[in-house]
Amino acid sequence: MEGIIIKKYNDKLGLSKIYTEEIINSISEGIMATDLNGNVKIVNKVILDMFGYTKEAFQAKKAYELFEGWEDVIKSIKDNNSYSGDVLVHSKKNVLEYNLNAYSIYDSGTNLSSIVYLFKEIKRTRKQADKIAKRQAIYTFDKIIGQNKEFVRIIELAKKISNSRSTILITGESGTGKEVFAQSIHNHSNRQKEPFIALNCGAIPNNLIESELFGYEEGAFTGAKRYGHPGKFELADGGTIFLDEIGAMPLNLQTRLLRVIEEGIVSKIGSTKEMVIDVRIIAATNMDLSDEIKRGNFREDLYYRLNVLPLRLLPLRERREDIPLLLEYFMNRISKRINKKPIKLPKEYIETLIEYNWPGNIRELENLIELILNTESIHNINNISDKKVYRENSIINGERDFNLENLINNHIITTLDYFQGNITNTAKALGIGRNTLYRRLEKIRSKDN
Repeated sequence: MEGIIIKKYNDKLGLSKIYTEEIINSISEGIMATDLNGNVKIVNKVILDMFGYTKEAFQAKKAYELFEGWEDVIKSIKDNNSYSGDVLVHSKKNVLEYNLNAYSIYDSGTNLSSIVYLFKEIKRTRKQADKIAKRQAIYTFDKIIGQNKEFVRIIELAKKISNSRSTILITGESGTGKEVFAQSIHNHSNRQKEPFIALNCGAIPNNLIESELFGYEEGAFTGAKRYGHPGKFELADGGTIFLDEIGAMPLNLQTRLLRVIEEGIVSKIGSTKEMVIDVRIIAATNMDLSDEIKRGNFREDLYYRLNVLPLRLLPLRERREDIPLLLEYFMNRISKRINKKPIKLPKEYIETLIEYNWPGNIRELENLIELILNTESIHNINNISDKKVYRENSIINGERDFNLENLINNHIITTLDYFQGNITNTAKALGIGRNTLYRRLEKIRSKDN
């Protein structure tokens, strides 16, 4: 009877061990555990592939033989119970760079007994991410200007939801500051030290969006880079991904995005390996997605998954009392950037700007101030009778009549000429998207015809 009990006990231990091994082998990061002397006790299959050793050869080595900086890990574990950083690993073939997170394990007597290590490949992912100049958010809520009561309420709501894991859908007209809000939310959250990755779904050809979002393996298609390429979701792991102009995303990719939201799993093009990611998704659009759903251009189920936390930004014409504040802010900021002396705007001219409807919103106002500073021409305005039309006496090309829209259009054409018709450079200089620039140019052409 005693033998039967012992057999059942051993069977349970065996099943428990198998179950534990299956769990650690299913994790995409390389895992090992050692005692405080560096003796390897547990490994998973991923770490064996990463280091290039067999299980027996791996366990025959000490931790300090496998990677550099083991003493620093031990010190951090004893002081803080954890360690995080990039380390050089001595694999079987060469030296590699991995990201390492290590954690302390205590026995039943609350004595530090072991260390568990999680290795993650960062050689391609992290270094390519670091080449992206704007991978960190730069805007914060204190840089958002406005005293309109409804606008202030929107800011407070954005702050309140910043730490939520739920998806945010920011809606509003072009130029209302959707990315500024997205970056501010990220910087106000507990992810502020992690990556902020932005992708404009309307500025990338449909056949390239998938590879941009999810990445690809080497040889996945003709022209694929050697060693493959990480996708935006992979680069944003631990942080925030901002999907601007989400309404322009192709239907087939909307299905994949829905799966990412629901399961937190992505896979590269040409790979069967799935990666578990922790990414906060903030989407934005200037489209009416309800209309796009009716037209069959946008998935209804994706809309509901994105619109968990809706945030509608006000157009400038709905907060006209903020225009003088914005004028002063942009005048001071831009004048310092381009090394020009600030220009004092006449009261009548400011009133004209307050009454203007601003189809391009804050971006249009910012561009106008930059134009004023560069041409140094507003101080001679007179004869304002129509509040929409003014006479400019100091334009470089001579005395001409302009309304505000014509002034903006002239600035666009001048900038386009300066960049010799290059749409990408022109859009970047104007601070607008390529699609917005195309629409504006089409409007200018139709007006001229």
